[in-house]
Amino acid sequence: MKVTFKGWGAGMASGRYRSIIPAQQLHRLGVEQGNDWLIIGKHGWNWTKETDGFKRVCFDVCDDHFSGQHGDHYRRTCDAADLVTCNSHEMARIITDQTGREAVMIPDPYEQPQKPPRVNVRLLWFGHASNLKDLMPWIHLPNLDVVSNGLGTQWSPEAMDLAFDRAGLVIIPTGKSMAKSGNRAIESIRRGLFVIAGYLPAYADLGVYVGNIGDGVKWALSHQDEVIARITKSQAYIRDEYSPERIGALWLEALSV
Repeated sequence: MKVTFKGWGAGMASGRYRSIIPAQQLHRLGVEQGNDWLIIGKHGWNWTKETDGFKRVCFDVCDDHFSGQHGDHYRRTCDAADLVTCNSHEMARIITDQTGREAVMIPDPYEQPQKPPRVNVRLLWFGHASNLKDLMPWIHLPNLDVVSNGLGTQWSPEAMDLAFDRAGLVIIPTGKSMAKSGNRAIESIRRGLFVIAGYLPAYADLGVYVGNIGDGVKWALSHQDEVIARITKSQAYIRDEYSPERIGALWLEALSV
């Protein structure tokens, strides 16, 4: 079996989690690049042009665009693809509701080295500029650093390393989409940081604080021993469930049909 991932660059989280890392892991498992499978996601591309020459196509859905301007593209592509994959159970449910297709859920892997757990008063929010609207109710929290391709420090791998090293807690307010993966929480926990988040189904197994962001910050700073214990437990779980090796094996299984 030979597989080609159509990626969108390392500057996008989905480019790394849904293309670069899976391709690396499949290579380790002996899968070469080629035309048996095309793995492609997102929108803004032409089916005929991009899929020409490939025997089978997997459409990988990692954002809920079914109700927006790109909804027709997602429905048509799910219908045409030989396989549909996604990055969360909620996304799989939405795909079935919208298209009748059953998607194979393959989580996003972690990508960062594990660091010792810690807590301090410095807060960190990071993410794409499109998610900044979710942060706005909390933008005036003390000691908050923002890393984005919009407000705050411009995103880069180096900027993220510095921000993670400085931070003592990560805040992740959530917006309307319940289909997102837990990748930002997973990366934060890998870096030794406790996550205070809004509700998201993908956070259910990660041991994060879910609720009011301000209350969560106060709780974490006043229960630091418990926070350290929860980070330690979550790190052990993530090492097993979200390792690149496990995710590579899930991709191999999904494509071996």
